[in-house]
Amino acid sequence: MSTHHPCEEEIAAIRESLAALGEPWQVGETRLSRLGAESRAVRLGVPAPSVAEVEARAELPGQMTEAALGAAGQQCTAPHAPSGELPRAFDLRRTCGGDYTTPVKDQGERGTCTAFGVVAVLEGTAAYTRRAAGLNLDLSEAHLFFGQGTPRQINGQDGAWPDDLLGDCVSTGVTFEDYWPYSDTGGGRLNPDWPHRVVHAEKMVDLTRDPAGIKHHIYGYGPVTACMVVYEDFFHYTGGVYRHTTEETRGGHCVALIGWDDEQGCWIGKNSWGTGWGEGGFFRIAYGEAFVEDYPEARPTTLGCTGTTLRAWLPAQRALRLFASAEDGRGWALLENLGWTRLSGGTSGAHQLALLADARAGGYPVSPYVENYELRMVQTTF
Repeated sequence: MSTHHPCEEEIAAIRESLAALGEPWQVGETRLSRLGAESRAVRLGVPAPSVAEVEARAELPGQMTEAALGAAGQQCTAPHAPSGELPRAFDLRRTCGGDYTTPVKDQGERGTCTAFGVVAVLEGTAAYTRRAAGLNLDLSEAHLFFGQGTPRQINGQDGAWPDDLLGDCVSTGVTFEDYWPYSDTGGGRLNPDWPHRVVHAEKMVDLTRDPAGIKHHIYGYGPVTACMVVYEDFFHYTGGVYRHTTEETRGGHCVALIGWDDEQGCWIGKNSWGTGWGEGGFFRIAYGEAFVEDYPEARPTTLGCTGTTLRAWLPAQRALRLFASAEDGRGWALLENLGWTRLSGGTSGAHQLALLADARAGGYPVSPYVENYELRMVQTTF
């Protein structure tokens, strides 16, 4: 009696195909490999594309590759860009002295990938636009998907489109993970105090079918969420630059793009299948592959936002530097994990500045309450 799992045959067939192609990527057993077809498919929360939409994009992969490679050296005027020109390679995990992504998460057996892709955009944008690599927000996918996206479920099933959910992030916002912890069962309850602990997205930007625009946005503002077609071999990806080796598709999936590399001809992505898949949960995918720049659907599917506003108490951290303006008397504080933040004006601001000065001199941290881009309250921590 054979003890081989069916996935071993799948992996062997993919390995043979990759060998014929010069082994552009690595295949092996991942945490999804031994799952049945249904358990794999349930993780794909974007509706599968129609044949007509796919056929209409037959020339797209080559066009997207050419456009992506042609963007190097273009002038970049975004306010948060590290330089004035797009480089040939960029990675939000390794820039400006820090890592501006948050840890890889696991959506479990639920079609909630779009919520994870959109939340990754908010978390990364909040850190990158503030140059606060230590900010490390942990926002609630449960609030976004079960609390806001569920009424729009497609055909009564799990799934959502990123333009809908990112629009919710602009209008309603997303609370923090501890106010509605994620479970793939859909359980849990929203903390009624959530309006006082929330992050909003600013200005949703449509980047669909625009590789140069995707690069400009990542370089200037942070991650981009994108939909892609998932082929059967993607479940067994362990590293390298992914290109599909089979024509068997399983559905659509939402991820976050966090960088690129022109020498390798690829985007760098962040998935939501845990760290036991891919390159520790991240992956590289060839330009034009799997329709990642323009998913086969007549709606925006590749999106970013230009900033975030916060309203929350944040974890205790040190005040590294303080500054008071001679012109308007407003104070500024450089906080360890938040970056430069403006203090509220008047008597309240003066009181905050005094507390921060004492904390800095004494070497103890403070807990900041931030509203939009302003430090409204400070609590000292002894």
